[in-house]
Amino acid sequence: MKLDFELTTPRLILRPFKTADLHAFLDAVNQSNQYLQPWLEWCDNNFDQQQAYEWINASRLSWQHDYSYELAIFDRINDDFVGTVSLSAIIPLFNSANLGYWIKYNYHRQGIATEANTAIIQFAFQMLGLTRLEIITHTDNYASQKTALACNAIFECEARNRIFYQNKPMNGYVYSLVPQDLY
Repeated sequence: MKLDFELTTPRLILRPFKTADLHAFLDAVNQSNQYLQPWLEWCDNNFDQQQAYEWINASRLSWQHDYSYELAIFDRINDDFVGTVSLSAIIPLFNSANLGYWIKYNYHRQGIATEANTAIIQFAFQMLGLTRLEIITHTDNYASQKTALACNAIFECEARNRIFYQNKPMNGYVYSLVPQDLY
């Protein structure tokens, strides 16, 4: 898919990463890492400019080759980098994907994740024609669980060894969305 893609919501602009997003992305990660690190292994105090550069390049390549679709999220008013949403682990055989998201700390608890997720969910079902999305959360990540439910995802189960974090398998909660959940 082409990289000149954009989704808009009342408060947000979502688009594939650009190389120019490097410093805003790195700053957002560094400002938020203490809140994200319990859930996102890559998000730690050692995340540096080289890693951010590699992340952006990998994201752009994955988008171009239809392996995954990560969208950087920006505030429509001040163009501040807010976080990302992504469709990954796309499985054509099952016509499904995983939905992931993280939001910069100073934008927490404002409905940003729900608004951004709703946009990418519609993209997944209407433009990509997917028929199932899964949101996998740590069992104690209450904010992410609340966001999943706010997006009309249905809690399905606690899946054994569903998350591999810090070289250890752990249980995860599985939430799902199908197109009928939106209408």
